[in-house]
Amino acid sequence: MDRIKKYMLLLFLFFSSLAGSAQSPYLSISLKMDSAKAFDTRYKIEMKICEPRNMTERGDWFMPDSSKIDFTLLKPADITCGEYIETEKKDDPALFNQFKFGNQVFAWEKILVFKISNASSRGWSPEMYIVLPVKYKAFVTRIYLSGIEFQSGKLMFLHALDILPDKSGLDMIGRLNDHSIIEVKDSPLKVLLEE
Repeated sequence: MDRIKKYMLLLFLFFSSLAGSAQSPYLSISLKMDSAKAFDTRYKIEMKICEPRNMTERGDWFMPDSSKIDFTLLKPADITCGEYIETEKKDDPALFNQFKFGNQVFAWEKILVFKISNASSRGWSPEMYIVLPVKYKAFVTRIYLSGIEFQSGKLMFLHALDILPDKSGLDMIGRLNDHSIIEVKDSPLKVLLEE
């Protein structure tokens, strides 16, 4: 009888863990440099997750919504950030010039900041930054960014990606060779980016 109880307990724990993970919000990110432009060059890619100090009340996590925050008007004092992190499995050669992330994060109204530096250069050149506010609410958010061409000292603020909602979540997709950029030194977010 003890054997049956142990078996039942194991089954209960297994299905409980599945149910728990199914009810957790999730954010996955895949970011890739332009492979033709990045040939023979290694880039270090890091990301930090920021958010406005005054966020909108979430309400129902499963109901789609668009943020009313104008992210272009936020100043560093209006935003709080975590530390920069590097890609998972950063020593895997297959992941050179890519950034991968996946974790239980409710992405709505988060501001994703990517810092890209030329790790192959013998001399130091200023980093490039990409800032992506997540304006659309989804319980599961998947972000795919590709075609990134390294531009030292530049900032790319992404506010218009292709959005593809489906029953399992929200896909945000963008090729970044068409987006406008500014000099980091001219951005009001300069201090926040470089922290």
